[in-house]
Amino acid sequence: RSGVAALGLPCRLKAAFGGYDGRSQVRLTSPDSLPAAFETLGGGARPLLLEGEIDFAAELSVVCARGLDGATRPFPVARNRHDEGILVESIVPADIPAPVAEAAQGLAARLAEALGLVGLLTVELFLLPDGGLLVNELAPRVHNSGHWTLDGCATSQFEQHVRAISGLPLGPVEMTAPAAAMVNLLGTGAARPARLEGLAAALADPDVRITLYDKRRVFERRKMGHLTALGARPAEALERARAAARLLSWSD
Repeated sequence: RSGVAALGLPCRLKAAFGGYDGRSQVRLTSPDSLPAAFETLGGGARPLLLEGEIDFAAELSVVCARGLDGATRPFPVARNRHDEGILVESIVPADIPAPVAEAAQGLAARLAEALGLVGLLTVELFLLPDGGLLVNELAPRVHNSGHWTLDGCATSQFEQHVRAISGLPLGPVEMTAPAAAMVNLLGTGAARPARLEGLAAALADPDVRITLYDKRRVFERRKMGHLTALGARPAEALERARAAARLLSWSD
């Protein structure tokens, strides 16, 4: 309760370990909601973390590679949208001023160097209303917000990771189209065998690509795959991706 009083409301109570995609956290909007949240997260059986909420203008991420020789190469900055803690959309390049994008890429490279990391480091950031950047999360691996690189970049994040840890030259990170957008394909409804309908209609757009993760069962909000669309502008690519995603559904 003293933490809630110090941080103010709303704030979030989170499990220190094992949380992802919005799981293992509870948003607190009143002091009275704390006891129920505490019990939901194990009643003290595991360490918990209380965080204040941040007022931000945008959510960004940078995937940065660092090779065995210390060379770094960040991918273009993505702007992301989450829903209840789950990434739902990414657009690239992020619609932010060029100096902010350069600062985000530089920050990711410096963090990879400071950590002595070899491979990929994904840095999730909040863009603050005053133009500043605040690091939200570090993920030393390929990342959901970088899946667009499979179809929209000269070198995918997966290939880049292999290059980095194998001592090979890092690949080029130029985009293959002016803009790209990725939409996560989330499950719906009760758990059941996974069968996706609407593939032919969604793939009628020649600039749409669909990647499925070979998960044999689908359930509500499970990440089942992603869809990437290319375009002349980020907004166009995003609308194309959304339109294709609306044609897909998980059969009952």
